[in-house]
Amino acid sequence: MRTRRIAAAVAAAALLPASAALFTTSSANAQTSEEIQAEIDQRHEDLEKVIEDYNAKREELDDAKELIAEIEAQLPALEAEAAAANEALAEYAATAYAGGDFAMVNSVLDGDPGDFADRLMYLDSLSSAEQKSLQASIAQVEELQTRHEELEALQADADEILGDIEKQQEEIEAEIDDLESDYEDAYEEENPGPVYDYEGSNAAVAFAFEQLGEPYVYGEAGPDEWDCSGLTQQAWAAAGRSLSHNAAMQWDETARISRDELQEGDLVFYNDLAHVGMYIGGGEIIHAPNSTTVVKIVDIDYGGSIVGYGRP
Repeated sequence: MRTRRIAAAVAAAALLPASAALFTTSSANAQTSEEIQAEIDQRHEDLEKVIEDYNAKREELDDAKELIAEIEAQLPALEAEAAAANEALAEYAATAYAGGDFAMVNSVLDGDPGDFADRLMYLDSLSSAEQKSLQASIAQVEELQTRHEELEALQADADEILGDIEKQQEEIEAEIDDLESDYEDAYEEENPGPVYDYEGSNAAVAFAFEQLGEPYVYGEAGPDEWDCSGLTQQAWAAAGRSLSHNAAMQWDETARISRDELQEGDLVFYNDLAHVGMYIGGGEIIHAPNSTTVVKIVDIDYGGSIVGYGRP
């Protein structure tokens, strides 16, 4: 039978033989980012093999699903025929009971109905026509049971294949996630960000350098959280100069200078006086940008629209 052939083939199929040996544990300890990237690439290749192994079995799975659909479509009719067959068996039993054949009735009540029907066919009391009718009823009941068993086997085989593939896919993806994390750590270690060490004499700039990496929080002026004008206010307070906690007010409190005149500690105003940063030389400023980042050093032309420059 085609159903049994496909079920056997699906159940016997060896899942992912080529890739099974590829799941090896590796440590990123002492590995370079390039070595880790090579492992990531290898794991992606493993993942592709899993997917391709699945694609190779698609035909079997599709055939199994087609048969499942066929069986499910046949079940209502088979169940109706089996119900009619059971009624016929009940009528035979009732007839036998009415005829005083108590042994026959007891065999109905004791044991498997199929066994009873097999025995019943050989009773001398049944005519040839009755035996044929009874045999047809038995076949209908057995066909329903067989189709149910085939349906369960096909569903179990399909679920097993898909479950194994999904498990291996999840394992590889988890390895890739771990490796990518290791890669980031190795890359950062190999490529550290710039280390800012202020060696000048401007107290305001020195104070601002000490706040690098601290978070932006609207309305805050330290000691560990800052908004833009809070940072410049407290930096200049460290240098003995009082400024308001507001960029527009600091504009009014500072002397106008040109870009060519900028020195360390001068303020750069942006975005219609909604933002302010501190010039540190070399075409860069320190500022507290927004709530998505921290106090940092950027190019003076980082993207904000410059209004002008002020010297406290």
